[in-house]
Amino acid sequence: MAKIYYLAIDIGASSGRHILGHVENGKLINEEIYRFPNKIIEKDGSQCWDLNALFNEILHGIKKCAEIGKTPVSVGIDTWGVDFVLLDSDGNILGNAVAYRDNRTNDMDKEVYKCMPEAELYLRSGIPRQMFNTIFQLMAVKKAANNLLDKT
Repeated sequence: MAKIYYLAIDIGASSGRHILGHVENGKLINEEIYRFPNKIIEKDGSQCWDLNALFNEILHGIKKCAEIGKTPVSVGIDTWGVDFVLLDSDGNILGNAVAYRDNRTNDMDKEVYKCMPEAELYLRSGIPRQMFNTIFQLMAVKKAANNLLDKT
């Protein structure tokens, strides 16, 4: 019986990797197929992820699987978690993929807490205050007055 492969792609803040797994004798066997660097770039005055480079690295790792004859039946991608890109109704990217290390969230906690007290936010989300959290990034987008949220 042919092995069934599953691909996990982990994209971290400084590197990414492709891990191919399959089940053998009831155990999950993992194999690193490909590793690549990831870095933040300066773009329009912000610290951003290089989405084109990340996309190309993802494709390159998938091609490596095919080259060694281990084509996965599924692919899952895990990333840094708090960052995002905004999309319009046609799926086009709006703005940049600003990284959590950018300083745009400075003092955004104060702005968020004007809308919802810190204790209530924590009660609703269970997430402690860390200035890189998505809610502070979204507030920074809103405060930038560039109407990106309206176009999303």
